[in-house]
Amino acid sequence: MFCNQFKISLKNALALIIFQFSIYSLSSDSYAQSQQSPNQTSESKKQSSQPATETSKTESDKNNPPTFPTVTVEGKADENIAGYVAKRSNTSTKTDTPILETPQSVSVVTRHEMDMRSVQNFTEALRYVPGVTVDQFGFDGRGFEYLLLRGFNGLNTANFRDGLSNSAFGFFSQFITETYGLERVDVLRGPSSVMFGRGDAGGIVNRITKRPSAVPIREIEFQYGNFDRKRIAADVGAVSKDGTIMFRLVTTALDTDTQVRYPNTGGERAHNERFYIAPSITWRPTVDTTITLMGDILNNRSGSSPFYISAPDGGFTNVLQSDPKFARYAANQASFSYQIEHHFNDIFTIRQNFRYAQQRGRFQDLFSLGYNTPDQPSLVDRDAYATNERLNQIVLDTHLQAKFDTGPVNHTVLLGADWNQTNLSLKYFQGYANGFIPPSIDILSPVYGVPIPRPDVLGQDARQRIDQLGFYLQDQLRFNDNWILTLSGRFDRIHAKDNDLLNVVSTKNNDSAFTGRAGLTYLFSNGIAPYFSYSQSFLPQAGFSSEGKPFDPTRGEQFEAGIKYQPPGSRALYTAAFFDLTKTNVLSRDPSDELGIRFMQIGEVRSRGVELEARTEILRGLNAIGSFTYHDVENVKETDFKGKRPVQVPTTMASGWLDYSFGALGYEWLRGFGLGGGVRYVGKVFNEEDNTSTTPSFTLFDATLRYERGPMLFTVNASNIFDNRYIASTLFGRHYLGTERTVIGTLTFRF
Repeated sequence: MFCNQFKISLKNALALIIFQFSIYSLSSDSYAQSQQSPNQTSESKKQSSQPATETSKTESDKNNPPTFPTVTVEGKADENIAGYVAKRSNTSTKTDTPILETPQSVSVVTRHEMDMRSVQNFTEALRYVPGVTVDQFGFDGRGFEYLLLRGFNGLNTANFRDGLSNSAFGFFSQFITETYGLERVDVLRGPSSVMFGRGDAGGIVNRITKRPSAVPIREIEFQYGNFDRKRIAADVGAVSKDGTIMFRLVTTALDTDTQVRYPNTGGERAHNERFYIAPSITWRPTVDTTITLMGDILNNRSGSSPFYISAPDGGFTNVLQSDPKFARYAANQASFSYQIEHHFNDIFTIRQNFRYAQQRGRFQDLFSLGYNTPDQPSLVDRDAYATNERLNQIVLDTHLQAKFDTGPVNHTVLLGADWNQTNLSLKYFQGYANGFIPPSIDILSPVYGVPIPRPDVLGQDARQRIDQLGFYLQDQLRFNDNWILTLSGRFDRIHAKDNDLLNVVSTKNNDSAFTGRAGLTYLFSNGIAPYFSYSQSFLPQAGFSSEGKPFDPTRGEQFEAGIKYQPPGSRALYTAAFFDLTKTNVLSRDPSDELGIRFMQIGEVRSRGVELEARTEILRGLNAIGSFTYHDVENVKETDFKGKRPVQVPTTMASGWLDYSFGALGYEWLRGFGLGGGVRYVGKVFNEEDNTSTTPSFTLFDATLRYERGPMLFTVNASNIFDNRYIASTLFGRHYLGTERTVIGTLTFRF
């Protein structure tokens, strides 16, 4: 059915990974044992073209630092990241800036945290971050990364990777993240257009990719879990003897059933498969120049259609509207990128980052049309749809950084330009030329496995192209080492072209906008840093309305005041942020669309609230994460929904995580053991734009147990450990079931 799309079995992927691992293990003689990447040279050259790449080091690495012919390597990694706490980030300013000095809310999920919590998909990584709502559609094995930032949808607007936009989408096509390939995740809350152009009002989530390091990683991982989950992964690297060339290969293969189980089929479950491979190489021709090339391929196959039919009275039926023999979500994506950095001297540094990404997808599923007739109250009619989608994106960002003093004021100035082009090709099919009608389904006695052909009546044939060119200027001014003033400005020009090939209609739209940001921070000597900022956003919105018209750009503005606290010499960061944010031309799901995949523009939405976060080492070996979120979000424009809260947006969220390494007690027999546990609370949400019904709040508990001995690490992770069966949301006559208990064991070998 899915021609021209290849499918790699777990067996073949396993053989490929083991072969790759063996090849690079044989080259161990060429590995340079180093504490610090040569991408960081002297203090005057510590800014890196690789955004916020902070690599943890082992004790053996620290005891055996190499000496490169022309490079002096300084050990500073532990100052920037320690366990669950990162101290610096490039995401807010595109410069290497301490989070304490950033006049906006920033949270960082480190690689260490992802490993300790055994994160398996991207939204899991954000479960303990304030201001972020994840999995509002419950469990979704298709790979879609549903999230809200400060109450605004970030699925298709907040996706950034290595400082470049990865936000492009069609009906189902959108770029997917493999978390095993990430070094860390930076969450910037609030408008962010000044630096990133495509940054939305709610904020961005910047995924930082693993890349070569002077401390080569050699790791292979085996994993098994409930729902017959099987995964194998490898992360291997090599360094030339002179340290000028570094290589890394990250790859993983997944084969698993899911919690999506069809009734009356003997327990048949939806199946998922994924394969990912990402090679990268860094070349250091001189101490002043660094060139990094990165590529990746991800193939995703899923039959996990998560739509449960509501009973006539609105209750949950446990009956899936789709069919295991028909539902298919198949996507092949690939990207190539490079990052170049050159230091002219102690003042000037130039960087250029580029990425080309593409995705090809074929998707098909069934949707319900409502109950048949009063004479057959349990019979639900269905229809089928299918799409062929092509998505391409080119992003190029070039900027010049200058560091200099004017009297008592120290400046870090950034002057740059970026270009972002997105191309979408979409063919949407619904109906059959021969008059075939998909069979109805009886919620009292559902029957699955009836042959259903792929629809062949073309309902939409569209092309969309969006070109965005932006110029930006930023100055970070430091006075007396206490006052930090951040001033940023940007000008964007947008050219959009939409072609309706079915109706032979073409439209063009040009737009432009200025956006700005101003922030002031004061640093006390005791580690307290109050700040205030004003920021704006401007975002062209890809896609089409129910009438086939392109969407107008959205704009946002925000006032934020907060305080950050980092006790000197500690492994801790405490933040509190108060904000008032307004966004125009907001997209909301069209209630007249039976599929629930089309959007409409509902006007202006205001979000204001408070977000608290603590990341700290309470005692030696005892780490903690805590967060609290209160959001007051409502439609404020004169529409039918004025004064109403948008759907799926909770008012209150809270979470906490504790992790303890028993080796801190000093007992030899406890060395290597660790235990962690967490709790997550999500408040109730409304199900309709007019706020007539709600989905109740829920509380979930997570836990992890680990044991490390020499090169071996074994972890057992459980999410929703008490198996709380909850509904994440209810929309369009369908229920979205929350993630059930998931238990996964992982065995990792490091060499």
